[in-house]
Amino acid sequence: MKKIETYESQDGGVRFYFSHSDEKFTTGVMVIRANYELPKHNRPLAVENLVQISGECVMKLFSDETNYTEHILEVGDSLEIPRGKYHIHANTTSIESITLFKADGDITAVMENIRKDYKLIK
Repeated sequence: MKKIETYESQDGGVRFYFSHSDEKFTTGVMVIRANYELPKHNRPLAVENLVQISGECVMKLFSDETNYTEHILEVGDSLEIPRGKYHIHANTTSIESITLFKADGDITAVMENIRKDYKLIK
């Protein structure tokens, strides 16, 4: 059995627990600290599926460079983000947000960047 990989952003704002990652799919949990927002990003080769486990997460889905719609994920809510759609995960509350994710498709390039730029937590 492979070990779960855990990475944290340099500023401690987000932690990822990857339970599986290959060219077909990646799955794990994302924990976002209170009042923290991830940078705008996309998954060009994968559909991202989210389920909110604890707290809430504000998802900003962009239709162009500046315009977006917000989706507030509360416990039990799910959201599918289409391949290539730019988005932001944000926690606007005072408690941490925990989101289960599965990327259906190849995010190996994204994983390489996380392994390079984030702190490995043992």
